[in-house]
Amino acid sequence: MEGDAGASRLNPTLAPEDDELDSGETTLDSAASNDEFAPGVVEDPGPDSRLATRGWVVAGCVVLLLLSALIAGGGLLATIAGNRAGDSRGNEAAAVQAAKDCVIATQAPDAAAMAASQRKIIECSTGDFAAQAALYSGVLVDAYAAAKAQVQVSNIRAAVERHNDDGSMDVLVALRVKMSNANISDQESGYRLRVQMAPDGGTYKIARLDQVTK
Repeated sequence: MEGDAGASRLNPTLAPEDDELDSGETTLDSAASNDEFAPGVVEDPGPDSRLATRGWVVAGCVVLLLLSALIAGGGLLATIAGNRAGDSRGNEAAAVQAAKDCVIATQAPDAAAMAASQRKIIECSTGDFAAQAALYSGVLVDAYAAAKAQVQVSNIRAAVERHNDDGSMDVLVALRVKMSNANISDQESGYRLRVQMAPDGGTYKIARLDQVTK
């Protein structure tokens, strides 16, 4: 029995201590795991993270403001362009109508109507053509009286050919007229004119008139 006792003292049993250590490590690992996934615990992102978030928010606001400004600017430009286009169409219509009225004035129905046509031609003229118009209307009066001419405009059309840098417009006028005199009756002929219409006194007047041969 003493031999057994000695052997027992020389070989102590260490298993219980190892179990206790293992149990303690397991408990610590479990506690750490529970702390890591515990609900309601939010990790502080820190000042750098908060500054980055604010930077993104500010950048987003700036982008939205820029987009709003671009949209508003585009709408304003579209409005201005639309107004200018409307003004241009209105000016063209006024120039075309004035060109037709003034050209018709050069085709007086007869000698009795020449006085009114002469005044209209002078009123329609501006610039260098104004001096020519006074002479032209005087020649027409004499020609009508000598030939006993009668003129009827059967058709007239006009359109803006181009815009000039000085604000004037070149208007092409095509017309057909029937002429009668002592020798002929209702002889119809057609021709085209290039009329330069210049703004003058809130309206458009003839600054130049040329016959178009081609």
